[in-house]
Amino acid sequence: MTQQNEKSDRPSFAHKRKLRNYLLDVGLQLRYTAFIIAVAVFLTGVLGYKIYQATQESSRIVLLTVQADPAAGAELLARFQANDRVVLYGMAGFGLVLVLSIAAVGIWLTHKVAGPLHNIATTCGRIRDDHLPPVLRQLRRGDELQAFHAQFSEMYAALRTRTVVDIAALDKAIAAIELQATRSPELDLALAELREQRARKKLSLEPTSG
Repeated sequence: MTQQNEKSDRPSFAHKRKLRNYLLDVGLQLRYTAFIIAVAVFLTGVLGYKIYQATQESSRIVLLTVQADPAAGAELLARFQANDRVVLYGMAGFGLVLVLSIAAVGIWLTHKVAGPLHNIATTCGRIRDDHLPPVLRQLRRGDELQAFHAQFSEMYAALRTRTVVDIAALDKAIAAIELQATRSPELDLALAELREQRARKKLSLEPTSG
């Protein structure tokens, strides 16, 4: 029972993957994906045009045969024209499948960079808002920027430790002032400011939702 309770108390960051989860930075991901698609479409178009030229050349040769011998070449010409259409439709279908495949792979690959950047940006926003949760969301296996995120986590841990040390120092200063039997109005004002600062720092260490 104890082990089960400990497991339930641990923060869980697992969530179902949805399409919008893969588009964390739409501008970045779509821009790079579009560039990859453009290069692939260009290369595929050049190759397809060369193939189509070759089929057209074969059709012209058959056309000359038809002109020389109409009876023998008519059926052959029809077959080559049908073959040209098959090649054309095949290249169009291949191009469509290629674009969709590259788009999916591009979004998936860029997500491995956009995901960690989104994670770090969210943490920076919490630091800006004076929220230092005890646990940072870890990167998934296969994400990029692992080394950078490790250094970022060390920086974050040092910042949180420094806040804990500051609270301890404030506690000592507040206790020393409170021990004085008589205090001037200025010292009372300083004591109120120290208490407010301590409360704000303690609040920043409390876990927040989201």
